[in-house]
Amino acid sequence: YNIFKVETIGDAYIALGGAPNKCSGPEAAERVTLFALEALQAVKDFETEDGAKIYIRAGLASGPIVAGVVGSSLPKYTMFGDTVNFASRMESTSIKMRLQVSPVTHRLLLDAPNYKFMCEQRREGGEIGVEVKGKGRQITYWVDSASRMTETRQTSARIREEELDREDDSQDCWENENV
Repeated sequence: YNIFKVETIGDAYIALGGAPNKCSGPEAAERVTLFALEALQAVKDFETEDGAKIYIRAGLASGPIVAGVVGSSLPKYTMFGDTVNFASRMESTSIKMRLQVSPVTHRLLLDAPNYKFMCEQRREGGEIGVEVKGKGRQITYWVDSASRMTETRQTSARIREEELDREDDSQDCWENENV
């Protein structure tokens, strides 16, 4: 998946897409989401010798972070910031065997370069979203599955991304002219 395992804390597996090897936001979201979906599937298919099942929750958030090596006697690469905390909340407020993502991650998945993701807005008791500690009620999404895009759809997505980049460039030029 070309993602980076940062650490495990207790029963949490913390991984990162888009760093330390940089890629676009949509590509990073795609990679981590595919990893999470496969992890959920692997656990779903797993059974202990006595027939017992295990369950996991998964949560993703996308955005800016600060990352680096901390410590001198036992240095480790770790990350900090609101995005890290929000990802943790996405996992803790998820339900077993589901993948919950933040609105930013959902938006990035809409522009994923190679896969189309089937997502649905989370609803609880008729209300949209979920209560998140420190953030209040947040709109979140369930990612149910992914399907590989055809070459035609990939080309269309690339053309759309290039058009948006050109619009951004012309907007930047316009803003610079009016400073």
